[in-house]
Amino acid sequence: MWALVKRELLSFFTTPLGYIILGVFFIVNGLLLWIFDNGFNIIDSGFADLNLYFELMPWLFLFLIPAIGMKSFSEEIKSGTISLLFSKPISLWELILGKFLGILSLVSSSLLTSFIYLYAILNLKLETDVFDWGAFWGSFIGLIALISVFISITIVSSCFFKNQVLSFLIAVLISFFHYYGWSEIALYFTNNSLYLFTDAIGIRSHYNQMSKGIIDSKDLIYFAGQLFLFLFIAVNQLKKIKQ
Repeated sequence: MWALVKRELLSFFTTPLGYIILGVFFIVNGLLLWIFDNGFNIIDSGFADLNLYFELMPWLFLFLIPAIGMKSFSEEIKSGTISLLFSKPISLWELILGKFLGILSLVSSSLLTSFIYLYAILNLKLETDVFDWGAFWGSFIGLIALISVFISITIVSSCFFKNQVLSFLIAVLISFFHYYGWSEIALYFTNNSLYLFTDAIGIRSHYNQMSKGIIDSKDLIYFAGQLFLFLFIAVNQLKKIKQ
């Protein structure tokens, strides 16, 4: 399985596309947070925190993660090399987890900027300002959980579609709906119980809760359940392909 993780990382960095994708991500990230006049500009906000960073990241990861993971199985299925993977002495779960951990390792490297921004905020803030460490670590853990679900969605999409572009688009649409769509649908319910239930189906409410520094077992169970669900769907799709 760990050989697959290494293979996934190497396959990304052996092509110029990999560096271009990460380069564009870091540039857009930096411009929106520090340069451009927009709602996510940290300096203009006047607050000594990274809340805007953690608000922006899910929207950028909506595109970054499908761009990185769109070929994880699509390329294997299209080229026929999926048969070679099936012939390896590993289970389908190990195969899926190998791809998942490879993409997770790669995407997690993009979070290094959060510590660079953290250093900048701590040095720019006034001595009287208090940095909310609880919100920072809660948001950081929540972001990793959100990333994991987005990766699992992308892997499912890649298992179903041979075309990488189609895999990318479907992964973006599903991730967008699962993050933002349920909250919007919930607004149409006047019954509070229905509103809370529908809102809780989506990722956003759980991520926002963790961003407040509140690490609730319900949110952790939700993310673990979502991760298992999508990876389970991917494993079952590979079973069909294998047969």
